[in-house]
Amino acid sequence: MDARKPAVGGQTYLGVPLVDRLVLVVGLPVLVVVLGFALPPLARWALSWEVGLPMGFLFRLFAGIDRPWEIAVNTGIWLAVAAGVALTTMTESLKLTLLDTELRVEKGEEKRTIPRADIAAVFLDGKKVVVLDHGSRQLVRDTHEAAQATIADAFRGHGYPWRDTDPYADLYRAWHLGTTDLPPAVHDLFAIRESALRKKAHKEVGELRAAIEKLGYAVRDEGTQQHWRPLVRS
Repeated sequence: MDARKPAVGGQTYLGVPLVDRLVLVVGLPVLVVVLGFALPPLARWALSWEVGLPMGFLFRLFAGIDRPWEIAVNTGIWLAVAAGVALTTMTESLKLTLLDTELRVEKGEEKRTIPRADIAAVFLDGKKVVVLDHGSRQLVRDTHEAAQATIADAFRGHGYPWRDTDPYADLYRAWHLGTTDLPPAVHDLFAIRESALRKKAHKEVGELRAAIEKLGYAVRDEGTQQHWRPLVRS
């Protein structure tokens, strides 16, 4: 299930949704096995057309896999890759545990606990769960694959201040190189962060977000376009 309903005074866990787990644990390995057996004859069939094929060396590579042991090894390699993808996805996905008194956040090796009293607002920005403190700082801003209604019901059920929309959405402005609306130090951090966004350097992007927030500004991304607003005390 996407979430476990709390008993009185209990907790609610929001992890990887059931459908996603089934795809990763069952669907992906089945697809890999099918491809392991199907790719060699398909590659030989494609090569029989005697026409130029893009990345033809890959077709020739797969076409040469015809002995049973080669097929078994090829399938085993792809199964190992699939297992790695599934494990990484399950480990790196955002997991939330809600109690009436605190929110526990887990992603990869990072684990944090946020007291309920420190949380001023919770809402969704697309697929991202956003948790704000009383200074409108983003304590959490990360993707969760559970259904919106599931996430909203879980937070409401534990008495968190759920919002249907971002209460500070109207304050955001698009950042552009050369803007004079920000202090030079903040502007420079945005410029560096834009480069990190384009490179998909996720760790650096997160660290720069935190640095900008320490200087008094919140950040929201739409693709590689950054938006900013001043922090607001609630």
